[in-house]
Amino acid sequence: MKHLIPAAIAAILLAPAASAATFTGTWGVSGSALADPGLVVRTSAPGGFSFDLADGQTTSFDLFRIWTDEGDVGADDTAPRALDVAFYLGSASGTLGGTTRGHGGFFQWGSVDWSAPLLLDVGSGVLSIALQNATFNGGVLGLWDGAKHGADVSASFSYAERAPAPVPLPAGFGLIALGMGALGLASRRRQPA
Repeated sequence: MKHLIPAAIAAILLAPAASAATFTGTWGVSGSALADPGLVVRTSAPGGFSFDLADGQTTSFDLFRIWTDEGDVGADDTAPRALDVAFYLGSASGTLGGTTRGHGGFFQWGSVDWSAPLLLDVGSGVLSIALQNATFNGGVLGLWDGAKHGADVSASFSYAERAPAPVPLPAGFGLIALGMGALGLASRRRQPA
């Protein structure tokens, strides 16, 4: 018995750390912001991504570029328009919604604001995806149009593993423990003092 306790402690201390999970997927953009009426925006082509994350880790990178080819903000351009980014990661998929609009006046610009992060169930845990708000094509008395005056939209991916489910004890485990305790107590009484 004396030798079992140190071995059990060593097994716990030397257990391998949780390994990182690999996430591979693609994304695409859709929504009413891509066509008239309103401030028409363009984005860089859809693409893919791949990265590794362990429990509690986050990674961020530029996902795509957003811009407008319009030269100024008209009355119809200030109305909010929908811009959605769909993510596909094997069996997990979901869409993160956003809103674009133009801002007029002496200084003019376009903006995109994103909703709350998207939470995807990825089997062993939850992957949270958040997109960064951005302003683009800012100008004076008009917009500086084109992709070069656009903005990069950054994505942050955070991973949280699920706690392992508790292992149910056999129905008779309580009786076994009670019996073992009674045997220990009985053997202790028989030992000379």
